[in-house]
Amino acid sequence: MIDFSCWIVNGIEWIYSTFLVAMIPAVEVKGAIPFGIALGLKPVISYVSALIGSGIIVCCLAFITNWFYRFCKERGHLKRFIGWMDKIATKNHDKIKKFGPLAIFIYVAIPIPGTGTWTGAIIAGVLNIKPKHIIIAVFLGNMVAGFIMCLASMGLVSALGFLK
Repeated sequence: MIDFSCWIVNGIEWIYSTFLVAMIPAVEVKGAIPFGIALGLKPVISYVSALIGSGIIVCCLAFITNWFYRFCKERGHLKRFIGWMDKIATKNHDKIKKFGPLAIFIYVAIPIPGTGTWTGAIIAGVLNIKPKHIIIAVFLGNMVAGFIMCLASMGLVSALGFLK
């Protein structure tokens, strides 16, 4: 009985840890899912907790990015950060204006470094896309990237188990 209760406590801590790791820029779902699986979570639980964690960030960024960007730009605050935001938004401006939220979805769905929820939501916010569209496009793209990472993580765990 003690072992079972210990597993429940650890399981909740692992879920919570995966949830928090998914909120970290650059790590996001792409790092949180393998992290959760490595802790011993089932892939589905790792996937869902990572999506919820990054989903909270998407909602926050969707509503504050454009306001924060304009506020800082008008007052000359955080010039390096605003310059970085301008650079990323300008680089992707034509594609996003042409394809709209679909471009953000595709950008986030590709699970490579630098194309996650933070960057996708920031680009969309700077380009003044409506928060509702940002949330839907980024969250769906994140689901796809997370699914790919879940499959890749399960394959890696199986391969490492085979090497024992």
